[in-house]
Parts: sequence; C-alpha cells; structure tokens
Amino acid sequence: MDLTVALIENPPSNGESNGAEDDGMIDRNSKRVKFMATYYHQSFSIPESFVFYIAKNPITWKLYQKMVKTCKFFFVKNPILVVDKYLCYYGSKWTMEKAPYDMDQTTSKLWITSDLNVSPKYSITAETKDRNILTSIIPKLYRCDVRVLFLLNQDISYHDLPFLTSSAESVFFNQVVVKHEDGSNVDVQKIVEIASNATRINISYPTITSKTMEELLKIPNFLTLRVFAINNVPEVFDIEAFYVHMKKNKTINFILFFDESISDEYMKRLDEITDEIIATKEFDYKPALFGFRGLDYERDLKLDDVFYSKRNL
Repeated sequence: MDLTVALIENPPSNGESNGAEDDGMIDRNSKRVKFMATYYHQSFSIPESFVFYIAKNPITWKLYQKMVKTCKFFFVKNPILVVDKYLCYYGSKWTMEKAPYDMDQTTSKLWITSDLNVSPKYSITAETKDRNILTSIIPKLYRCDVRVLFLLNQDISYHDLPFLTSSAESVFFNQVVVKHEDGSNVDVQKIVEIASNATRINISYPTITSKTMEELLKIPNFLTLRVFAINNVPEVFDIEAFYVHMKKNKTINFILFFDESISDEYMKRLDEITDEIIATKEFDYKPALFGFRGLDYERDLKLDDVFYSKRNL
C-alpha cells in the first residue's frame, strides 16, 4: 500500500497538526509534512463515533486498504502497514521480498498477510536474544494473518500462539519451544489444536506424552490435515494407538522420524510395521513414512516409494 509505505518512517501523530518538527525546526520536505498538507477534517454522513469505530476495527486487511485509499482519516486514526509480501528474518536482518527492511524504524503497526519466516543465525553468545526475535516484534503487530509460518530456534509463549498460528495454512516449527506461563512446555496436540486452519504441520523436537495420539484424535482439525510431520519422536509416543489409526487413515500423510534413544523393543515394533507396509500390495489407507535407527537403506527406499506413490490416495 503506497500511502502506508510512505509513512513508515514519519507517520502523523494525530489529525490536528500538519507540520513535522526536527529539533524545533519544520522540515517542509518530510514525508509526514507532504502527507499532512492534504489531510483535513472530514464531514461524514454517518455519526463520527461510528466512523471512528470503523477506523479502529477494520474487519479485513483488504477493507483497511480500501478505507485508507478512500480517506487519509482512517490511516491517521489507525496507522497500519499491510505487509502482503514475504517477511523474513534470516541470519541477522529483516527483509521484505529479499529487500532489506529496518524493523526498528517502523512506527506503524504491521498487519502480516503473507508468509513469515524467522531463522536467526546460530550464535552461542547471542543464543538467548536470537531465540526471542519473533517475540520482540509481537508488540509491533496489529494482526498476524500469515499463510505460511516458519520458525527456527525460537521461544514463544502459549498466550501468543493463537495470534501467530490461527490463520496459518502451513506451520513449520524447527527447534521451537512453546511455553506455558509456569515455564512448562506446551504439548504438540495443543499446538495442532490452535493451528485450526493448517493443512500442513511440521514440528521437530515436539513435547509428546503417552496420551498425545489419543488427544490428537479428539481434535477435529487434526483429522483434516494433509501432512503431519514430527521429528525426534520419543519412545513415550503410543505407537500402537498410532498404528490402529494409520490402518483407518485416508486423509493424513504421516511422516514420523523417531529419536535415536528409542529402545530395541520399540525399534522392533517399528520394523514390523515397516515390513507390513512394504509387503502390502493394495492399500485402503495412507501408509506412514518412518525414519528410525535400525532402518536399513534398502527398506528405507522401499518405504519411500510406497509413501510417495500413495500420498494422494
């Protein structure tokens, strides 16, 4: 949105002034002054209180853009930058569609409507700070209507989870820790439940209990997923409950990579399920893709062939 972009650095503070001060001097060439030079009080045909409410509570980002294009009043009362391009923090800097973006200079609220990627550069000395990159910009966000959310090495609170994931179609959490207020980790099924619009969820190092599979099956949106991939699955995961569901599953492409710490007994059960899948000629369910210690190269290739040939069943 051109008007909003032009005002990122120098937005109007209110509707009463049409000047911009710089150390007590008026900067006649500032973006703010150019904007305010043509802004004046509007006479609306409906009560001003109603117009003010509309300005403060836009229903969609497209509606907000139309409002701002129609009248500057709406931006002055509620300055929002609609980010409908790929927003990314990679390494140590923010970019928007690969162009450098100075997040610190942004004074308008951000309404993210496209994809968000936070992948900080690994650093031992700055690890704690880098794990809070996403959390640090949440106060700047008006809304987060992302389509794809990719997070790497981030700590986020359970309180912020609905704000960040409720609209996402794809969620990728790589070494992401979601915590309750008491400091305990949030179970993976809680993340799935809140990401209610997602069709693809991929989580590494999930917090899993013996009840995880049972709880997942109670979540309506879990059963409508296209892809559910979890890495570093611990032995506490109920493989028998999963197996029972897999034999009935016709919708979800399961990708499960198990932690190296699984016992020989658990590995033996995975071997049995894998061999059964490989030996099956006709499927009336979607076979899962497994990765675990002890899975030899030849069977791994066969399992891959079966999975990718049946994933659109």
